[in-house]
Amino acid sequence: MGSRTAHVMTLDACPFKCTFCSESIQVSKRPTRFAVSETEHVAQRIEQLVDWGTEAAFFDDPVFWGGNWKAITDFCHDLARLRARNPQSRSFEWGAQLTVDVVLNRAKAQEVHEALDLMRENGCTYVYIGIESMAQQVMRNVGKNLLRRNPEAWVSKVREALSTIRDHGIRVGSSVLFGLDGENRDSIEETIEEIGRLIDDGLLVMASPNILTYHPGTAITAAHGQDRLDYHSRKDNRPPYTYFEEAYPEVVSRLLDEDDIWFIHEVSAKRWGSTRNSAAESATPVGA
Repeated sequence: MGSRTAHVMTLDACPFKCTFCSESIQVSKRPTRFAVSETEHVAQRIEQLVDWGTEAAFFDDPVFWGGNWKAITDFCHDLARLRARNPQSRSFEWGAQLTVDVVLNRAKAQEVHEALDLMRENGCTYVYIGIESMAQQVMRNVGKNLLRRNPEAWVSKVREALSTIRDHGIRVGSSVLFGLDGENRDSIEETIEEIGRLIDDGLLVMASPNILTYHPGTAITAAHGQDRLDYHSRKDNRPPYTYFEEAYPEVVSRLLDEDDIWFIHEVSAKRWGSTRNSAAESATPVGA
């Protein structure tokens, strides 16, 4: 049985510019830096949650503390002081979302490694990362925070980032998104197989397959001419769409037909085995 888990946010927008994401600051128009100096306040909130009987927490920030490693480090120090004075908090576990290039920030490599150690020492047991695709032809179109100072191939960067987190004693789960620009049956097969290899090598404890859903205001929604979709009626929801979170026939990627979606469901289930989560399962297995 899982832990009693609270969901917490320190930021409600993402500083990056992925074409598909409704949490991007370009779409939300919300600030992303207001909470960076409020690490102690968030730690106090965690203490309150512990006092209420919460056993774990997942930080639903699109990127934990906006990818600011100083804020992450400060927060961990605040948690350490909490754990020192409150015995109940010492068994408290938590997880958060990061990105590949935030983890592989070469300019702050030492800071990253020290922060990951602090995260683990202060209760972090799980990190969730959006891999999206393992096909270079897809990733070149996504607008993800692919740092120019770190231009290696995406597949090798994903593997390095996951290895880095695992080497600090933290489990990693991932989101995989099918239907982005450049997607075809070959790229689908490539992604399913490459994710399977990461699972085989013990780098992923969970892989969540998702189908691109058009969200209002995103770049990819506009580029695909889908601004006037009906986001409210769900008249025709059925398999294979029901096997994926948010995947309704009216609003999924125009680059995928129903046969493609059946293929993604069936082949990922076979290749990824029990590591593949279903639409009904949580992507945040903190404390599991």
